[in-house]
Amino acid sequence: MMSKLIKLNANRATQVIGRYELDEDLEHLLQPDMTPGDFIRVLIEQKQYLECVRFLAHALPKREGIWWACLATRFTHTPDTEALRQQTLKVTESWVRNPTEELRKQAEKLAALGKYKTPDSWAATAAFWSVGSISNEDAPPMPAPPYLYAHAVSGAIGLAAVADSEDEINSRYQRFLSQGLDLASGGKGMVHEDLAPLLDSPEQKAVTA
Repeated sequence: MMSKLIKLNANRATQVIGRYELDEDLEHLLQPDMTPGDFIRVLIEQKQYLECVRFLAHALPKREGIWWACLATRFTHTPDTEALRQQTLKVTESWVRNPTEELRKQAEKLAALGKYKTPDSWAATAAFWSVGSISNEDAPPMPAPPYLYAHAVSGAIGLAAVADSEDEINSRYQRFLSQGLDLASGGKGMVHEDLAPLLDSPEQKAVTA
């Protein structure tokens, strides 16, 4: 049977772990034959939500990952959210829909204005780091290291989870993970109350997108 997580660009969880450094305290949870869905399930069962966000951010395609950061960031906005944050998120969302160089550079400038203290800043930084050069305009082009954008995606979602109320951190992580898994399944980032149906069963194999 085909995995439900059709967008994940790895056959095995170990392939994803090769893209970033797994917390050494969690290394015992990873088995060589695990699919990405297997490992995500284990992390969720252990309530290792931030590590699950990091893993999924490094497994999703770039635009899906950055859109995921936007969805989590959007959840933190209210009518009273400051104008800079609103503009930063709007530009980042526009980049996901139409990834032009102009929008990418606008996102980078707005992220810097936000001083990298908000989920909006990190979602915008993820867009800037995902393609093109990250050097100054007067310097030779320099691409970002592979998967650096995924660190920014994780940062945006982590900040969105802890925004406003510490009492809601776990429920926010669960909400955001359901959106990420929906994107991994080819969806648009819908919220699901139950994460289990979004995950491939242990006998299923994840496929390369």
